[in-house]
Order: sequence, then C-alpha cells, then structure tokens
Amino acid sequence: MKIRADIIKTGKNLHTWVGITAGILLFICFFAGGLTMFQHQLSQWATPPQQKLAAIEPKNYNLLIEQVQTKYPETLKAFTLSFNSPEGHNAPIQWEAKHDEDDHHGINIAQTRMMATLDSQGNLIAKEENISKLGWLIEQLHETAGIPGMIGHHTAGVMVMGVVAVLYFLAIMSGLIVLLPTLVKDYFAVREGKNKKRFWLDTHNVVGITSLPFHIIISVTVVVFAFHDIFYGALTQLVSKDKPLFERPPLVKIVEPIAPLDINKIYLNIQKAAPDYRIDGIRFNQLDHPQRASAFVSLYHPDRMLRGDNFDYMSFNPYQNAPYPTKTLSTEENAAASLIRSMFALHFGNYGGEPIRWIYLIFGLGGAYLFYSGNILWIETRLRKQKNPNLPVPSQRKDVIFIANLTIGACLGCMLGIFTSMLIGRWGYIIPVQLQSHNHVFMYSYYSVFIACILYSFIIGTAKVLPRLLLSIAIILLLLPTTSLLAYIFPIQSLWHSTGNLIWIDVVAILFGLVFLRFYQQANHRAKTAPIGSIWSTQVLKNDSKIVEN
Repeated sequence: MKIRADIIKTGKNLHTWVGITAGILLFICFFAGGLTMFQHQLSQWATPPQQKLAAIEPKNYNLLIEQVQTKYPETLKAFTLSFNSPEGHNAPIQWEAKHDEDDHHGINIAQTRMMATLDSQGNLIAKEENISKLGWLIEQLHETAGIPGMIGHHTAGVMVMGVVAVLYFLAIMSGLIVLLPTLVKDYFAVREGKNKKRFWLDTHNVVGITSLPFHIIISVTVVVFAFHDIFYGALTQLVSKDKPLFERPPLVKIVEPIAPLDINKIYLNIQKAAPDYRIDGIRFNQLDHPQRASAFVSLYHPDRMLRGDNFDYMSFNPYQNAPYPTKTLSTEENAAASLIRSMFALHFGNYGGEPIRWIYLIFGLGGAYLFYSGNILWIETRLRKQKNPNLPVPSQRKDVIFIANLTIGACLGCMLGIFTSMLIGRWGYIIPVQLQSHNHVFMYSYYSVFIACILYSFIIGTAKVLPRLLLSIAIILLLLPTTSLLAYIFPIQSLWHSTGNLIWIDVVAILFGLVFLRFYQQANHRAKTAPIGSIWSTQVLKNDSKIVEN
C-alpha cells in the first residue's frame, strides 16, 4: 500500500510526540489495569483471616438481620448482604461504621466497615475492621494513573486520563498510517542482534498491530467514562429535548401496614425475575423511608455483557409487592442502554468468564510494554554513538537523558511500588504501622517506592538503575510466595498463607520473578558491554585511556 511521504512523515511525528507525552501515564494505567482484571482475587489474597467471617445458609439471613438491627440501630437505614459476591467476601452482612467518612481527596481509603455473621448456635458475631482493599486501590491507580485530587465531583486523574486517551487514540491512528506501507513485510519480523533499535521497533510493531482493536476500544471507552457528563448533556439536548435522559423511577406506593423485610422472599423474587443470573449481593438503602427505599442487586452471568466490572444489576423498592423491574438487564434494555452497556463491558472485559479476563490481562500487560518500548525506541533513535574511536566520547543530549531516567524510574517504579505494597501489606499485620488504616499502608508504600525510584534514577543514572530495579522487582516477586511458605511452615501470629483458589497468585509471582531475573541478567550484561558514552553503559574512560567499570 502506497502512502504519500509527507503524510507518513506527519504521522510519524504525531505518533512520536504524542507517545512520549502520554506514554508513562498510559504505562501505569495499563499495567494496573491488567492486574485489576483480578482485583477481587487480589483483595482476597491480601485479606487476613481475622477480616473474614463465616458464611451462613440462605435461610438464616433473616435471623442475622434481626439480630444485627436490634443491636446496631444504624442498620435500620442501610446494609449490604453478600451471597456470592467477590467484593463482599468478608462477611454475610456489612454496613458502614458510624464514624466512616470520606478521606484523602474524596476517596475513602480506610474502608472501615462493620460486619457480622452467626455462629453454629445462631449467636451474633460482629466486629469493625478496616477491610483490606488491595485490588480496589490498584483499580484507583488504573483509573487515575496515581494523580491525586478532585475536579468537582470527579477525581482529577480520571479527567487527565480522558485527555490522555484522546492523545492515545491519535497515536494509534498515526502509528497505523506509518506502518501500513510495510505492514505485511514487518508484521511478524522480530530481528534480534546488535541493533537494539531494530529489536525495540519490531516488538513495538508486533504488539501494537496484534492488539489494535483492543487499544481502539480502550481509548474510546476511556474518553466516554471521563467525559460522560458532557456526553449525557449533549444526548439530552439532541434526543430528549431538555428532559432527563435517564429519569428516576416514580415512588412506589407501599401497602400499609409495612411488613418487615423478608430476605428469603426477596431472594426468590429476584430468581424469578432473573432466572439465568447468579445473585451475588444486595445493597439496601433508605429503609427507614419505605417510599424511597431501594435494593440494588448485584447479578452475574459469565456469557453476557455486564454493566459493572463483574456484575449486572437490578434496582427496586424492597417493600413493593409488584414484580421487580428488569429493564436494566441486557435481555430487556433499549438501544441507548445497550450502547452504554457495551462501552462498560468492552472496557472491563466482564463477558465470557475467566478466559476473557486472562486475555485482557495479557493485553493490559502488552499495552504497558507497548508504551515502555515506544519510549525506549525514542531514546535509542536519538542516542549519539561512538563512530570513530579516535574522537572524544560522545555526550548525550539532555532531553534524551531526562526521558530515559523518567521512563525507567516511573515505569519500573510503578511495578516495584505495586509489588512492594503487596509484600508490605502481608507483613504489615505483624509490625503494626501507626496509620489510619491498613489500606493506607498499601497506598503510602506504593507512592514512597514510586517516587524513590524516580529520584534514584535521576541521581545514579539509567545504566546503573535499570538492572538494580529489575533485580529488585524479581526479589520482591519471589518474596511474595516465600512469605506464604514461611507462614505455612512456621505459624506466625498475624501472618497467613495463600489457600484454595488463591494459590495461583503466588505461582504467577514465582514465574514473573524468574522472568525479571532474566531481564536483570540482560540489562546487567548490556551495562558492562555497551559502548562508552552510551546511557546504557556503566563503563568510563580514565585519563590513562583505561576502560573501567563505574
């Protein structure tokens, strides 16, 4: 396919500078986004046994609610039940503690909850906990790239990433234009050798073209998520002529006298309304005002596009006798709702069950590599090389050194920060840290390591920091399963080991730890063999023309 040279040049320039501008933020979002495909499993993996209360039989939920509402009057207003919910795995019933308030720029980091269950004799067991939310915090990193603060009622990071997503889409299209003339010839050509630039270019192209539809979907949906208020406002003007596009349902007329909530009856009614779905949980609100009371039901079906990250939903008044509305389910929604659902489902990868989640994980990590390799390719293209040994050692451009230090420090610092927070989160229950909650341990661990890696990269330089950070990532990853092994062999108070279907997290940590050990070996070898003057070299030339390791 022939394309005019000026168009290719413009596309190449656009692709290059948009990639450099947004690449690091996109790396963070994609790496964290890949992990959030299993965010609930990560939260369960990071949850200590003392934060888990035993499940109960469905027939006992009414008894549990009766005892909870008798002892804790705040539950007369609201509470949440969990049946199979991966998010509400801690206990059959949870509710907000009285003093629980939003913190840290409007995001509730502490996640303080009351939770309760029944023992084998039917007696109430209730406790207050700062519930471990490792997966949820990684999800916040995915949404905001770690940018703190609020803009109105939106997090600042989401708005910033909405703008970045527009640039991201431009980078995709311009990169496609550049590659089209040689697409067939270069698609699967990955050429290793002394020319590192060629290797980075080949792998960058393979990953980019292979996952092109995925990246188009992600870029478009991020723009929709970030600016949905603007889009809804425009649709309201165009479609419904100033009337709300999504109107609140009218108040339900409740027959007096109002009967107490019967969870068994509500559960059966939900099954009748949505027989193909699994009921994961129910969140009740405003129960003290029956006319405005609501029940939000989380439903799951592996073969349907879902509205949430891992759930579909129904909403109704729990005191009503009429059949429950099902317009929010994929089987009965209108065209506009189906479009919105598809945006959510395609971004979250919540259709097709576990295989799709693993595919999205691979694409997420591949996307992170795409942006990392783009920055490395930019650096390799602009390196000044020693062409004549009789001439002085070349000095590298300051902008190239800056981008190299920032790329290595931020990208590897993001990975090391997440894995370190996982490790510290496990050991943090043995050595208590005086913070507001254990989730603050996760958050501060990440930011401390992330910022330290960037500073360290600028202080000692790319050549030294690259192998050291890769080795650090490998060690931290291998320490995760080691922690489980130690807890299994030597029972240590407040330390626990992975069990059941969560062992795979430790296995994956071992595999990735070995991969990063190999990356460390390659980076260390290159640091010792790269030409003097290269930003990848640790060798220096002494006054007596002797080459030594720096």
